[in-house]
Amino acid sequence: MNYTMDNGSVRWDDVMLLDWRFDGFPGRVLWVDLSQGTVESKEIPHDWLIESMGGKGLATRLLVEWDTTDYDAAMNLKHPVLDRVDTARHPTNPLLFMTGPYQASTVGSSGRAVVVTRSPLTDVYIDTYIGGNIGHVLRQAGWDGLFITGASNHLCRLEIVDGHAQLHDATELAGMTTWQVEQTLEGKGECLSIGPAGENGVRIASPLTAGRRAAGRGGTGAAFGFKNLKAVTVKSTSKEQVRFASEASLKSAVKIQRQEMGLRRRSGDPFYAFGTSRGPIYASENGRMPTANYSSTNAMIPEFSELKVSGGKGGVVASDGSPVTITTELDAHELSGEHWHDSLPDAKQSACCAPCPIACEAADRPTIDGEKIRKRPIHLNRVDRPEYETLAMLGSNLGLTSSLDVMDGNDACNRLGIDTISGGAALSIVCELVEHGWLPEHWADHFHAPFDFGRYKQGDVVPWQFGIPELPPLALAMLANSQPGDDGLFSVLAAGAVAFSEYVEKTTGHPATRLTAHCKGLDLPAWDPRGKRGNAMAYMTANVGASHMRAGYKEPTGLPNESAVDLMEELIESQNSIVIRDSMILCAFAKGATPDSVMLDAWNAITGDTASWDDLMHRASIQWNLARSWNVEHWDRLGKNPIETDLLSWRLRKEPIPAGVAAGMVSFVDDQDEKACMVKYYSLRGWDENGRP
Repeated sequence: MNYTMDNGSVRWDDVMLLDWRFDGFPGRVLWVDLSQGTVESKEIPHDWLIESMGGKGLATRLLVEWDTTDYDAAMNLKHPVLDRVDTARHPTNPLLFMTGPYQASTVGSSGRAVVVTRSPLTDVYIDTYIGGNIGHVLRQAGWDGLFITGASNHLCRLEIVDGHAQLHDATELAGMTTWQVEQTLEGKGECLSIGPAGENGVRIASPLTAGRRAAGRGGTGAAFGFKNLKAVTVKSTSKEQVRFASEASLKSAVKIQRQEMGLRRRSGDPFYAFGTSRGPIYASENGRMPTANYSSTNAMIPEFSELKVSGGKGGVVASDGSPVTITTELDAHELSGEHWHDSLPDAKQSACCAPCPIACEAADRPTIDGEKIRKRPIHLNRVDRPEYETLAMLGSNLGLTSSLDVMDGNDACNRLGIDTISGGAALSIVCELVEHGWLPEHWADHFHAPFDFGRYKQGDVVPWQFGIPELPPLALAMLANSQPGDDGLFSVLAAGAVAFSEYVEKTTGHPATRLTAHCKGLDLPAWDPRGKRGNAMAYMTANVGASHMRAGYKEPTGLPNESAVDLMEELIESQNSIVIRDSMILCAFAKGATPDSVMLDAWNAITGDTASWDDLMHRASIQWNLARSWNVEHWDRLGKNPIETDLLSWRLRKEPIPAGVAAGMVSFVDDQDEKACMVKYYSLRGWDENGRP
């Protein structure tokens, strides 16, 4: 099967339904070569499917086995902002979109898919997950996933209908938001698309589906943009194609899962009533909530020095331009799901994936017959309650006090195609650098509003200052429409917070990199490792860098200030278990309500395998080490020592939390404790003393 770029002569004459080659797996990927304008089916060996467990594991295996990267050429490609190579930008860098064995099954909360590639943000391995229904539909259409290489010479889109696949010219979609793309392509099935940020190669861009489900981390939206791939649509005309080894055994496993999920829903825990938006209260109480670019963690903005802000027509600074002192105290409750619900009594509470123990979705309908309500600038007819990481990174981390304000920034990220975590990190680093007076002299401490919003009219001066509700949507719009490469503030910021700080430090001599919070170049999520022992090692050893979704702990490991060295076995066990979850693919929050035995029984019922849980954990360890080896090979090309790349940024290692319950803590007790934890982890993984598998 081989299809070429649509030139107007290709017709959809019939519907081709693909036979499933194996129990639980179609056994094939759609191989897309955008440079050649071709799509074809490529078969996957059965042992790869079983050993990898699908999803993340399979994507990692294919990334390594079928790596199309021309490293001789890619290693000569320079980063547009930094003095380093930019391997991820080369057209030969593979981009994978994969499903797992749970997709298209009755397993609860399995509406997921994974994007795997070399991160445009970090230049290392990235796996990032997306909800919605596109994973189910792609699998129903007869595909385990997509393997995309090359780059089109013009903007294009991929259309899949069962066994058919075509590439189409998509120049008419240029500049469209993700929502506009979905509306334009309505009727063509589930849609995955990038917004202006991805098109422009913004290194914190994300692809989205269903208007609000993002593969958020690592700038994978830019990976689509580098390939000139604006959108992918998938339609399946039959739901009867999926083949399971034992329907009865699967039904039994799913029944147990649904019973457990029902118990969790009825438990009375606020987390199961308000979803992840319960997080602000928990995080602030435990000294882990990012505030003012991680300069604080207790929802209190430090008493910064007086800012001499230029202009300020929005009523934010004194009319005479006199200095303003930031003394904002945040209320974690006002950023929480409880406050959101209380403020919007007509909003509908719902679980987005049924059945699911976590009601992470709730919707506000802010217009009635086209009229605005709440006296807020409304530009859509639906706003979703933000999840915790968004509430923190676009809320407290920017000095904002209300979840209702955060919704505007969240909306902008969804439409423009930007990761809310890295988006918040990018804006907050500028605000803190302005506070310190460390920006290059040729950059202003403000920008001009690109459109009317809130208190600002188009052209008004907007200061880079914490606590301005209008700043996120206005600044993100400027960012999404910038391209990394020239000397302008937004063009440098388009490379991400870490690159931005490195540029400023090199340009000014000020230690700007000390203000960043990251690992391996991936911006820290909204959980400060200084407030929970062991969390630092979870970030440091994750193949993607600082991710809160690659490990968890059975027991609280925070205060008092003690070593996490005895937690390394638990850390590895948790990481391997999560590889299983992300390979099947199961929602992270549903995993807590899905016993390991149920996951195993569902796997065996779907595939006909006779594995034990220990077998799956062993396979997971192999996949973890495979991704690590892929990273290490790249670091060796660059002459980097893996152990040095694993370290957290300076702020997290050396700057104590200034106040609150975790006051005085850093990520490790001391340097010897840090080394002891790393030595023990490497040893338990079977790696050498420098972290090489």
